Parts: sequence; structure tokens; C-alpha cells
Amino acid sequence: MILSKLALTLTEQDINTGLATAFAKMAEGPQGEALKKVKDPRVSLKNGTLIFKCKASMGILPVPVEAQIRLTPAQNGEALDITLAKVSLAMMGGDMIAGQLMGQLASAVAGKPGLSVVGNTLTVAIKTLAGLRGITLGGTLRDIAIVDGTIALDFE
Repeated sequence: MILSKLALTLTEQDINTGLATAFAKMAEGPQGEALKKVKDPRVSLKNGTLIFKCKASMGILPVPVEAQIRLTPAQNGEALDITLAKVSLAMMGGDMIAGQLMGQLASAVAGKPGLSVVGNTLTVAIKTLAGLRGITLGGTLRDIAIVDGTIALDFE
């Protein structure tokens, strides 16, 4: 399959349905026990930011977790930057928690084709990942817009 031009719009409901399916499938795998501690993962899309929320079982009470994420085209549209702009865990937040999370993510993606972490940003080489699924992308990522509960991606 070759894709040269694509305009894709996803709603919060689209993303949350996929997220629930992905978490259920991953819970069956090697990380299953850890993922069972994550309850009610949800995404909302507001003011140019993707907001991920869940509750994590840490001890007796579930702890609310929120991460604010910015998505931007990178490397002249050849990649997507996913930046952890802010994270809070219960009442704690700040750079220390974000740094720890991104350090764990960097270890998890080390050596994986098309993925790299620098600072608080995960960079996804879009054509590389698409190629792993047998998709050839002829265009580049021109724009990402997050507005009123939707995210629109424009490839050309």
C-alpha cells in the first residue's frame, strides 16, 4: 500500500476506544500485571494539547495521573515529535517525574527502529514505522491540529 496524501481526523471517542482495546491486549502480554494497575485510561483533546488521564494503583488508594502532551511535525514532516509537556502524579508534578518517565521510555525504545528519545520528547520516524506494516508513505506530515475534541493530521 502506498499513501501519498491523507487527511485524518480522530475524535476523543475514537482514541479512547482504541486505547481501551490496546490496554486490554497489552494486559495479556508480559507487562500484563503492571498494566492491570492502570485504571480508566482516557484521552481528552484541548487547546492544542493531548491530555492523558488514568488512576494508578499504588498501595491502598488509586492515585490520579495526568500527562499533557504536545504533538508536532518534526524533521521537515518526516517525523512526529511527542513531547511530555507536563505530568502530575496525585499532588506531585514537575520535571523530576517527567524525567523519570522519559528515562524509562528511552530504555524501552532503545534499539527499536523509528523511535528515539531526547529529553522529554519521543521522536517517531513515520515512514520507518509505516514501512514495518508494509505501508509506503509518499508524503510528509504537514500539520497536526488539536481543536474541540478532535485531532486532525494532514499528510501530503
